[in-house]
Amino acid sequence: MCSLSRGAPATEFMRLLVAVNSIGVLTFVRTFNKGFTMDTRIQFRVDEETKRLAQIMAKSQGRTLSDACRELTEELAEQQRKIINHDQWLTEEVNAAFSKLESGQSKFVSHEEANLDMEARKMKIRNKAKK
Repeated sequence: MCSLSRGAPATEFMRLLVAVNSIGVLTFVRTFNKGFTMDTRIQFRVDEETKRLAQIMAKSQGRTLSDACRELTEELAEQQRKIINHDQWLTEEVNAAFSKLESGQSKFVSHEEANLDMEARKMKIRNKAKK
């Protein structure tokens, strides 16, 4: 029995059905059983040797090829979630900065002024480090 990242046994949360046909097409159908049902099928083709080698590697790691494919899919989705969350955060920060500027709660600093201020800050840090 495999476990989900949340630690719940897979049989309590979801059922994963895997079919491999004779030409190496893997089909995944995931059914969630916690108040809603969602079926997702992922199909892709690989040559027999690639499939065989991948199955050997997965088995050596104590998992099935379907486990490895599912874990990769979940990792990719998590990476995308992080990108989406960061993009949303950045958009909110930029919008908040423009709102402050438009309402007069902040002032615009030119590129030159910002560079001069940054150089002064760096010099102050360097001078502290020398002492």
